[in-house]
Amino acid sequence: MRFFLAIVAVILPSLLFSIEPAKVSFKCNIHTINKVENQFKDSLDDEYGGYCIIDKSKHKSEQVGHMGLILLKDSFTGNIWAYDLLCPTCYSKEGIKRAIRMQTIIVARCEACNSEWQNIHMGSAGQTNQEGKYWLTTYRTDLKGDILYVSNWY
Repeated sequence: MRFFLAIVAVILPSLLFSIEPAKVSFKCNIHTINKVENQFKDSLDDEYGGYCIIDKSKHKSEQVGHMGLILLKDSFTGNIWAYDLLCPTCYSKEGIKRAIRMQTIIVARCEACNSEWQNIHMGSAGQTNQEGKYWLTTYRTDLKGDILYVSNWY
């Protein structure tokens, strides 16, 4: 059984992601991260859900994915999801690194190629328009007290 789980841990990321996940090792306090990032609307400590953008240019010494992270809190379950900011459509088709942007708390979009991902606050990382085959790179989250840890799945 352990052998099977080890194989799945190695093969599954390449099947689920359009791009290879970058090294991620990041931690933050969910009650203060939005203040640190100067993002005050829909914060992670809001009971009704929220999000925070972790920009790689502000965190050069930390491992925060290809271009940074989107951290989202599901308003129904309280789960926190982490996605890479790198647009998998632009990167897969053109090899160009472009960042996706949050349109609302549930919709992210790449303004360059118009790819869109909906309901990402509930863990749905699949593209919802165009080809529908490009998935956001998802990272593991663990909340221990007030500290959120974000890392690679494997």
